[in-house]
Parts: sequence; C-alpha cells; structure tokens
Amino acid sequence: MSDGWERRQERTRRDVLDATGELIADGGVHGLTMRKLAERAGVAVATLYNQFGDRDGVLVEFVSAGLDQLEVELDAQPDAGPIDTTRALFDALDERFAEEPEVWGPIFASLRSGVGAHGMGEVGDRVVAYVEADLAKAKADGMFVVDCDVAELARHIFTTRTNRLERWAQGVIEWDLYRSSSTLGLELILASMLSEPGRSEALRRSGVVL
Repeated sequence: MSDGWERRQERTRRDVLDATGELIADGGVHGLTMRKLAERAGVAVATLYNQFGDRDGVLVEFVSAGLDQLEVELDAQPDAGPIDTTRALFDALDERFAEEPEVWGPIFASLRSGVGAHGMGEVGDRVVAYVEADLAKAKADGMFVVDCDVAELARHIFTTRTNRLERWAQGVIEWDLYRSSSTLGLELILASMLSEPGRSEALRRSGVVL
C-alpha cells in the first residue's frame, strides 16, 4: 500500500512539473497560478499546496528536477577531472536552457530575486556545492598557485555567471553574448588561480590568448 501511494505521489509530481513547463512556455511565470496548474495537471489545488507549498515551491521543484536529471547524465559520462567537471556542468546547464528558452528565461528571471548570497536560494546552493566539490579536488591535486577558500571561489564563479544569466533572462543581452561573456568570465577567474598548464589552457579557452 505504501509503495502504491509513493508511486501515485511521484506520478502526480511528474504531471505537475510537466504542466509547469507548459504553462510557463505559454504565458511566462506570471501565467503560472496554482489554479491553472491544478487544471492543467489534473489535480486538486489542495494537492499542489500539500505537495509543493506554494508557487515558489513549484518553481524550485521544477528547477531541482532538472538538476537531478542533469547530475544523472553527468555522472554517467567518463570522469572529466577537476576543473573540466565544472566546465562540463555549466555547458550542460546552458544546453538545457537553450533547448527551452521560453521556459528557462522566465524561471531564472524570477528565481534570481530569491534569498541567498547568489540570489537563487537552495537551487543555487546545489550548483555551488557541485562546483565547490570539484574545486576542492583541484586544490587537493595541487592545481592552484595559491591556497584558496574553494567555497568562496565557487560562490564567486556561480554569482558571476548568474549575473549574466539574469541579464539574458530579462532580455538585456542576447544568448550568444551571454555564452561568450560567461565563458570569458569563468576562464579568466580560473586562469588567475590555476598553475601551468591549467592557466594557459584557461586563457586559451577564454579567447583572449590565441
């Protein structure tokens, strides 16, 4: 009986998250209401509040589900090694955003106003933790020229990128400029910290050094 209940809960969760993406694509985050979501997903409004709390809870769960899937996909790939793992994470995130800009643009324009040092609450915390773990491996392998606080470095890398993501989500810059400026920012940060040959590789990737 417990297994059946859990399966129903998971099915409801999937239906709600699918409906969330559809509603945001149709009318942006402002078009996402608990009533419309309940109608689209075929569940009671009370069920949404019980399972997700409120609309912000739905949005956080939607993005978290995307991160869950992304982590599974990355874990299935061969180990990229320190630093390249961080690069792969951001590349994979950008690929996901580019697939459905009509969904992810409004979501990140909304989430960016949340709490936390980087402005994205628990969603951002997950990405920062992933990057921090990778940087800790790089530090342990002696890849940095100086002793550094990897937690602070991870937050700085993520905040720098999300600042650009916010500008794209709000329509201030085009996608191509977001991508190129984000790559430049990440690689210059890495170049300032990495020893050779990592430093030269980061500069090459940045595009400022041929």
